[in-house]
Amino acid sequence: MCVELFSLRDKVALVTGAGKGLGKSMAIALSESGAHVAVASRTRSDIETTAHEIQENGVKSIPIVADVTRQEDVSMMVEKVLTELKTIDILVNNAGTFLGGPFLESSVEDWHKMLEVNLTSAYLCSKAAGRHMVERQQGKIINVSSVLGLFGAGGSAAYCASKGGVVQLTRALAMEWAKYHVTVNALAPYTMETELTKSLLEDEKVKNVILSRIPLKRIGKPADLSGAVVFLASKASDYITGQVLCVDGGFSAH
Repeated sequence: MCVELFSLRDKVALVTGAGKGLGKSMAIALSESGAHVAVASRTRSDIETTAHEIQENGVKSIPIVADVTRQEDVSMMVEKVLTELKTIDILVNNAGTFLGGPFLESSVEDWHKMLEVNLTSAYLCSKAAGRHMVERQQGKIINVSSVLGLFGAGGSAAYCASKGGVVQLTRALAMEWAKYHVTVNALAPYTMETELTKSLLEDEKVKNVILSRIPLKRIGKPADLSGAVVFLASKASDYITGQVLCVDGGFSAH
């Protein structure tokens, strides 16, 4: 049956930045489709809450406190998943942050932070988990980029650069690892209702400008990524690699 193409029963997923927001929502969605899910974040209380909610879906979940910009933390994280859950079928590189403002007023420290959190983390995690996938000759990597990784935006130079880097990392790894049956794709959301965007969306003027750019005329919610991440993690997407799926209410159709 077609529905079986979307089943993740007994698969093992690792989701970074899963303590809240988009990462938490995607981790729960994967568990609802049957996957056991390891969840990572820097904040212990957040990640333990996420793991508990996942376990309520009748699957295994392990919380891992890790800073995915640090190679030693990433190595520990992957080793822990392999030890406790035996494999990694799916990696969701979701950890990310946003710092905006005029380019000429930005600091080199902010620039490095954006690259480290948004891009270097994806590099480190893909390398550590990807080695296991290449050896097994199967796996799914899903990177969370942004439509601003495809389109420019004033006041967001470092963010656009880092998310654009995620897009190109996705395409390069898809080409390199296709022969090992490891697919690499990216999700590209536009503005979503999360703690990270809460203060931004509380400004009605800013919110209205954002809404004016979205054909569906609503701000996205973390749950809007649920179907997309399950699709890219499942057999339904086995012949898809190196692609960027925009989940943006139609923003990118302009």
